[in-house]
Amino acid sequence: MLNYRFTIWIFLLLLQPATAMAQRVDYEGSNFPSHTIRIQAKAESLYLQGHWERAHFIFEHELSPIGDKYAQYMVGYMYLNGQGVSRDPVLASAWYRMAAERGIPEFAAVRDQLLDSLTPDELARSDARYVELRKEYSDLVITLDIVRKERRLRRDETTGSRLGGGASPVTVIIPRNGMAMTREEYESRGDEKMEVWLNYITRELGIDSVRANLTDKEFDNLAAQVDEYLEIIEDR
Repeated sequence: MLNYRFTIWIFLLLLQPATAMAQRVDYEGSNFPSHTIRIQAKAESLYLQGHWERAHFIFEHELSPIGDKYAQYMVGYMYLNGQGVSRDPVLASAWYRMAAERGIPEFAAVRDQLLDSLTPDELARSDARYVELRKEYSDLVITLDIVRKERRLRRDETTGSRLGGGASPVTVIIPRNGMAMTREEYESRGDEKMEVWLNYITRELGIDSVRANLTDKEFDNLAAQVDEYLEIIEDR
């Protein structure tokens, strides 16, 4: 089992840069990816040393919320085997389903195997728990939250410190890194990032694209559609 688990871990680390929407976000000066890899390695080391409660906490509360599918798989694996937590096959199946939402074959295989072993009542409870997890840990929710935070950040920064006087065009000073750029440059860069995230969301929902500078009303409508979509179960 350990060799299989390591294979999945290495496979996922290689896969993440191309697939994990949340983990591809790179704000200026950020070292987020390397920081995440260090946390992943720490959790894996704790697990292999038998410090299951600490490993489980990191997998569930530090890595799963940023869309780490291996961590979500490990949370389910530990629930299935009662490692650091009470054994709960139904909850384990819900986490396996969460881990498999991108269609990664290894995770889909263990999900299907466990779902096939559940009774109809257990499967119904798995459905309910899966929906709960989707509303907190799914790629759609994580990406929508990134959009929400970026919109708030852009508002704060465009009303923050600027070079005044007779400077034209207005130069925006980015508080988090001291970078200076024109407002046009800043908004253009922000729009490009926003379009990537919004295109992912609308593509997953199967709806028309929305503009990068969407209004509050348009954003609230998009969030409502995400909520509705997460109630739909299509993985079995």
